[in-house]
Amino acid sequence: MTETTTFTAAVLDTARRAALRPVLILLGCFLALSAALLGFLAVLAAAGIGADIAIWIRGSFVLASAVLLLVFGVSASRGSRNALLRVRIIAPIVLVAIVVIVSIPGFLPDWVRLEQAVCGALVLPVAIIVNLPRTRALFPAKAANA
Repeated sequence: MTETTTFTAAVLDTARRAALRPVLILLGCFLALSAALLGFLAVLAAAGIGADIAIWIRGSFVLASAVLLLVFGVSASRGSRNALLRVRIIAPIVLVAIVVIVSIPGFLPDWVRLEQAVCGALVLPVAIIVNLPRTRALFPAKAANA
């Protein structure tokens, strides 16, 4: 590896980390909010107040998607093209699922719908940022002779 190649790789790595920093912050908030929902449900259950099983299932799926997105986001910020692709695919799917769930009247209590709407508001900019051409440009294809 030449000195120029090393310098270019270092600059690209720094740019990649800077571009994905807001994504990681948003995904961290998404994870925290999703975990808080399940924690709150556990407190309700401990207090003898039951919550519908649909809320537990939905909360678990959202938490799992938040964990996956954050893991892939961290990997992408370290330079993994495959991880970026996964975030580019999963974030819009999660966003659509949240919008659908929030828009079904009476399916979930209003407080859960509000929590889900906030989760969607956190995932929306992630889906936009990772699909921008300037973000994708930070993950060039490997050179044929590399």
